[in-house]
Amino acid sequence: MAERGRPAHHGRLRGKVALVEFGTYTCINWRRTLPYVNRWHADYGAQGLQVICIHTPEFGFERNRPNVESAIRELGVTYPIPQDNEFRTWRAWNNQAWPSFYLVDGTGQVRLVREGEGNSQEIEGAIRSLLGLARAGSSDHPADDADLSGVGTPEIYFGSAHPTPQDRAQSPRQGEAAYAFAGRRGPKLNEYQLDGRWMREEEALVLRSSHGTVRVRFSAAKLHLIAGASPPVPVRVSIDGGGERTIEVGMTTLYTLLDGDGYGEHRLELECAAPGLSLFSATFG
Repeated sequence: MAERGRPAHHGRLRGKVALVEFGTYTCINWRRTLPYVNRWHADYGAQGLQVICIHTPEFGFERNRPNVESAIRELGVTYPIPQDNEFRTWRAWNNQAWPSFYLVDGTGQVRLVREGEGNSQEIEGAIRSLLGLARAGSSDHPADDADLSGVGTPEIYFGSAHPTPQDRAQSPRQGEAAYAFAGRRGPKLNEYQLDGRWMREEEALVLRSSHGTVRVRFSAAKLHLIAGASPPVPVRVSIDGGGERTIEVGMTTLYTLLDGDGYGEHRLELECAAPGLSLFSATFG
């Protein structure tokens, strides 16, 4: 295990092994860690492990306590999740990513640090070692980490705080603007196109007209959209020109629009017939 010399324990945790994870409730990377972190909490809690998730928001709506509480209940998380709205804990730990893991021993020393996904077996082995337990077999939980090797599209942000992969032929603009599709086939891979009048704010694209459509071409097996609307609005979702369905978008959270198993190139079309839909980002799996 990697040694770190920085003491980290609160007095009530002294003598216990602590796993501190940084997350935020709409982050699919954090959500994919929940099955095994929940299992560690259940399996090792009675043997001296304390799991804590520091909820540090990526988007402004994630600062809202009722939003966080609602999401945590829905996700079935039972270990403590303090809110870090001002990033004080994030900065104190020099954290860089969601999720990140810090494993702390009973004397308050940080013994293992890992960023992102793909580290579950190593972290569990370190937990068991600090608890004085025999190392688990490498095949005990082989599917803990998602296989993301086939994902070909990076996260897409819709707000002005990040560079936009909107089709350049549409002349992407900040503020409010009207857009129209140039043809039936677009966009290019890893880009999106808009139809309707949209307001590009710092964090989101907001539909201003009574009708709007988004097309996204991506390479992955799964697509997750962070979106919201108040009041809630019906949104028609179509993948590759078929499989049409309608979902209701209300609370700003993560909506899974495609949950397949086979990787490949797809085109999403998302259509809304009422103003107020806000799009924050799309992530892939």
